[in-house]
Amino acid sequence: MRAAGPGTVAFAGLVAGRGVVSVDHPGGRRTTYEPVDAVVDIGDQVAAGTRLGTLGAAPGHCLPGTCLHWGLRRGAVYLNPLTLLGLVRVRLLPVWTEDAALRRR
Repeated sequence: MRAAGPGTVAFAGLVAGRGVVSVDHPGGRRTTYEPVDAVVDIGDQVAAGTRLGTLGAAPGHCLPGTCLHWGLRRGAVYLNPLTLLGLVRVRLLPVWTEDAALRRR
């Protein structure tokens, strides 16, 4: 995982047993990445593209693999993180059952 933009690592640790990294960016924005095995520490200054860690193992709805949960907010307002990439189209994934995920292999 790489930082979406410059900022300061606000959190790097476990939440409910999963690795989480949060970066505070200029303008009151915060990005959060989960599950991530962090290689950064709280207080580290990062540039856009700085490696934050690797995708952690977190089996769940992304079976048979693991997927990244990436969030963006300004204050208490959640925003679409794809806007950081210049993308505005959102694609929602269906809810997979374990059987359906296994058939996709």
